[in-house]
Amino acid sequence: MPITRAKASQLLNQKEMALYDDSRINGLRQLDARGLASRIKRARDARDRANDLVRRQKLASRERTGSKRGASGVANQRSKDKAALMADILKRFETRLREVEREAKASAKAAPAKKKTAAAKAAPKKSASKKPATAKKTAPKKAAAGKTTSKTATARKTAPARRSRSTRRITPEQALAQTHALLDAKQAQDAEPKPWQGNPDHASASSGQPGFQSDSAARRARRLHAAEARIPAIQGSISTRDRINQGKRDHRGDGED
Repeated sequence: MPITRAKASQLLNQKEMALYDDSRINGLRQLDARGLASRIKRARDARDRANDLVRRQKLASRERTGSKRGASGVANQRSKDKAALMADILKRFETRLREVEREAKASAKAAPAKKKTAAAKAAPKKSASKKPATAKKTAPKKAAAGKTTSKTATARKTAPARRSRSTRRITPEQALAQTHALLDAKQAQDAEPKPWQGNPDHASASSGQPGFQSDSAARRARRLHAAEARIPAIQGSISTRDRINQGKRDHRGDGED
């Protein structure tokens, strides 16, 4: 029964929609035998509930309409569609479970054959590995002595390196002096004139003087500071300016008398 997901969402509740999603191809590939068995049980219970609802509605409509089949037009069609959809979901889970069981049986039959081939391949390797063992036993003891001397030599070489790392640590007084030096450098950088404090109108102005070179530069600096600080706007300034302008207009002709 071809039913789209949009129509299925109108027929099924949240738990039943989860079964619908798991019964699609991508959902079935991710389920093992145990997960399929649990979903088969849930789908079978939902299908039985839907079939029982269809029977009860058929009996009720039979008493109401008097028809033998208990159907009149499209009555109870929604319940029938839900029952058919749940039966389709159950069938999908059951077919996938049979496929998984067949694959498990095939892999179980192939496992002993793989073990036999692996044992046959490992047998000659064991016989070949016995010869180097005897060679190791007959090796002279001088090699072991050489290894121990090399280990002691490397340990002696690494010891001064560790000591030098420990001597690189600075004292608290040195750390405080470095902090003061960084602070002085930052204060000197802050005291220097900023790029926006220059005078855009007069290019011949001296660049080493502290402070703003013009009123326009000061206004632009204040606007930049207000934008960076996100200062909230004063909403009452517009109404105050309107009242002042209105007062000027009201007293415009007073001086002429």
